Amino acid sequence: MSQPAVDPKNSGFCPSCHINMAERYCKECGQVFCLPCSRQDNSEFYTCARCGPDTIEEREEGEWVCTECDGPAQLATRRVHLCPNCGSEGIVPIHNMRQELVGRYRTTYYRLRTGHELLSGFAARLRILRWRIRELRTASFLHDPDVEKELLDLIKSDLSSVQERILFRARSVVERHRASKIRFLHPERWTITDFPLLAGLIEAIQEDVADYQAYCRDLVGELDVKLATIEARLTKIAEWHKLFDDHIEYLPLIENERPVAAIHPVSLNKTDTNERMGNGILFITSKRLIFLGRKGFFTKETRVIRSLALAEITDVELEGRIRKRLRVAIENDELKLGGPSRVLEDIPDAINLATSFSEHSLVTTSGSLRILNLKVDVTSLRDELDQLINYAISPEDGDLSRQPEGSRPYPYPDGYYPRFSSRSDGLERDPVFQLEQQRFSIESTMELLKKQFEEGKLSDEKFFKQYRSLTQELYLVEARIRDTQSRKGFEDKR
Repeated sequence: MSQPAVDPKNSGFCPSCHINMAERYCKECGQVFCLPCSRQDNSEFYTCARCGPDTIEEREEGEWVCTECDGPAQLATRRVHLCPNCGSEGIVPIHNMRQELVGRYRTTYYRLRTGHELLSGFAARLRILRWRIRELRTASFLHDPDVEKELLDLIKSDLSSVQERILFRARSVVERHRASKIRFLHPERWTITDFPLLAGLIEAIQEDVADYQAYCRDLVGELDVKLATIEARLTKIAEWHKLFDDHIEYLPLIENERPVAAIHPVSLNKTDTNERMGNGILFITSKRLIFLGRKGFFTKETRVIRSLALAEITDVELEGRIRKRLRVAIENDELKLGGPSRVLEDIPDAINLATSFSEHSLVTTSGSLRILNLKVDVTSLRDELDQLINYAISPEDGDLSRQPEGSRPYPYPDGYYPRFSSRSDGLERDPVFQLEQQRFSIESTMELLKKQFEEGKLSDEKFFKQYRSLTQELYLVEARIRDTQSRKGFEDKR
């Protein structure tokens, strides 16, 4: 890659003609030049005046038509400006290149909010799960202490630990590039030879931020796996609850008998004292095992086929390797249950849960109340990351442990836009000058947003939301500029 043929101390004229001002910059080789000195590539193509060039095809030799409107195609010329040094199409106005570097630098640090975005989605799932537990408890159905215990651990221990690790990693990224921050504070002083160095510094920051984002995804992914296990359990319990509700008219529950589990499909196999009854549903309550099936010679009707008190059970054992059976032993008798292996494996745990029902009932367990009283909130992480972003893009080299009052970074509506200059000629005390700097920063970010949207890197919803927010902020800043200028003019006249 050749070096730009321009002296940073010259007057800014084009190094090729020395007549016009250099206004274009090549991203490939770093050359600067004026537009008349650029190379032009004139290529001909066929297009439709109504539908554009994408619908043109050649039907016969030399005959080009539009496939949409069947109209004849027109010959057009595409004129593309190229770099006179390397022939690249990647040329931009120097002013746009300066804005692009500023926008890329700021946008890179805004990606530190990925940690909060991922964790806020996880926290929303936690809140939904917490209310599902409350609903099941209210219905006096949830009696699995492990579900509540694991959810409490996720909220009290794992969630706070992940927040601390994400914040520590974000701080490490900002501190690692603290020395390069000074180079981005004064864009108006950049020379052409600064652009390659600044682009390299931004790429280094982008690599570290990308590693940080991958680290956050791994951390939250581990939490998602734990949460998915709890969600699967609650889904199964909710299905049991629905089975009880759907068949409650066939279940003669006695006083103080509470539902625990409903296993389906289960078959009651033939034994010495019991004939085969086919498939049915095994309902487990706090007092009994109830097998509900359909029986009848001419007309099948749903009814209780077998009922067994929990106090009579002496042993529960899963038998068989390929074709599994569950043997429930009682005094001088036994029941043999068949069904899918995954279904049969749930029965012993459900029976153990039913036999110790009093330990996990709603009356004696306060786990649900503790879960509901716990605060599932990650706004503190968002505030800490906002502080880091403000520190990284603002000119003040302040304390990282202190949040700047009234400052929040883009993309918030009341966004924080840093000053890029701290000149010593008195301009930094000029309120109009400070507002002009804010306007420059907002416009730079808006240009970068439009470019990312045109390249397909931003969704429609995200683009319009952020662009509308910046437009509102730009309107307020321009109104303040006009108001400040009018007041200043009035004071000068006085």
